[in-house]
Amino acid sequence: MTKRIALLMGGHSAEREVSLNSGHAVAEAMKAMGHEVICVNDVNELKALSRHDIDVVFNLLHGADGEDGQLAAWLALEGLPYTGCNYVGGCLSWHKHMAKTLVAQQGIATPDFQLLNKPEQLIVDAAEGPWIVKPASEGSSVGLNKVDHADDLSEVVLQAFNLTDQVLVEEYVAGTECTVGLVGEVILPVVSIEPAGNLYDYEAKYNSQETRYQCPAPFSKAMQRQLQDDTRQICQVLQISGWGRVDFIVDESGRRWFLEANTTPGMTATSLLPKAALEYGWDFKRLVAEIIKTGSPDE
Repeated sequence: MTKRIALLMGGHSAEREVSLNSGHAVAEAMKAMGHEVICVNDVNELKALSRHDIDVVFNLLHGADGEDGQLAAWLALEGLPYTGCNYVGGCLSWHKHMAKTLVAQQGIATPDFQLLNKPEQLIVDAAEGPWIVKPASEGSSVGLNKVDHADDLSEVVLQAFNLTDQVLVEEYVAGTECTVGLVGEVILPVVSIEPAGNLYDYEAKYNSQETRYQCPAPFSKAMQRQLQDDTRQICQVLQISGWGRVDFIVDESGRRWFLEANTTPGMTATSLLPKAALEYGWDFKRLVAEIIKTGSPDE
């Protein structure tokens, strides 16, 4: 059945370009399926539409615009069907320290961290490095940095506060980074990541041609199942539903570490969810169709 779909894309966050790239790809897939697509930049533009003519809102706003729970709360109040998790799942996942704390309480390992509300709160022990410094609430690895030496940590933290008002300083875990996506009740195959350089940051994700991905990942089948089981448990704990992605590192000893959860994954040519879906047997158009179903109660 064809639908009239409001596609939220772009927005005003640091991830605007990623959102636009995702949106253009998804819009083409929707049109190929015969849907009517209305591309909308933000909530104000959505409010200007005739709401009773919208069958479903497809949320592709990356960053706080679409992922911190506020958009989901408004859509629910307005009675508009939408893709993605509810406001609770959005809020818990968006605030990385909250997600890590809740997941750790379930016995799933996550790197130790400090949450800083101001630079002076940083506690440095030179014996504990290296560290990962990143905004406590941001996506697409915006503002992500690895710090090897204690002497440099304070300066990197100070720079991070130029981007955000809360900074996460996290223990660095060496290993293979990987991700597991979900769509509806389906947990997708594991994708492993070999970044250009030694860090999977914004540059490695979106601009480098040297980052390598493998799906299925080069882990044992038992390890892949464990990562998928972790993903299902984490999504239950964080109340993530609809679609999303959970990121991990598997260290050299085979221990699995939860990094963060993403409730509105990228859908660009280099994005991870489409790669996993293709291994599962869904081309890009089928993936988009399955995501639409999660926001459409009648299907």
